[in-house]
Amino acid sequence: MQTSPINFVCKPRAMEEQIERTKGFQDALNQCGIPSLLPQKVTVPNVGFQMTQWEQKSSEVQRNEIISALTMLSEAVQAVRSTPQSHCVHALLERVVQNIKNMVLILHSLPLSAAGASEEKAQLPKSSLTSSLHCVLRRYTSLTRGKLQSFTKETAPEICKGRRR
Repeated sequence: MQTSPINFVCKPRAMEEQIERTKGFQDALNQCGIPSLLPQKVTVPNVGFQMTQWEQKSSEVQRNEIISALTMLSEAVQAVRSTPQSHCVHALLERVVQNIKNMVLILHSLPLSAAGASEEKAQLPKSSLTSSLHCVLRRYTSLTRGKLQSFTKETAPEICKGRRR
């Protein structure tokens, strides 16, 4: 991903590209032509959310919850990477881990104002176990299309002030 944190929020096309990228990971796994069952279960975040509750959280709390979910996904992918995989799957997992790391860096770099900050702390995401690599990648796509997309839309007015969208 070759985008700056500000552009990621201020240019809607950047988010669309990220959603397509995460969908592409699922397609790439299908092209590897092997079963997606893992030799061990991994922990993945539950990424569903209630929009009304989500919108009541400060931008900082939202960001931290997304980062926690991304971290959990990264750990799941890295656990899978440590098991014997085909070259196709191993290369795909390398790309997924790098993409998640980029997303975390972008989120950490966003200039959020302290004005909306509260004493509320980000909650660790609820989680479940899965033995399906498809499930891991679907959670990443769902996180991107859900919380991350909502977060960027909500923070865009503050972050993009004075910038052309």
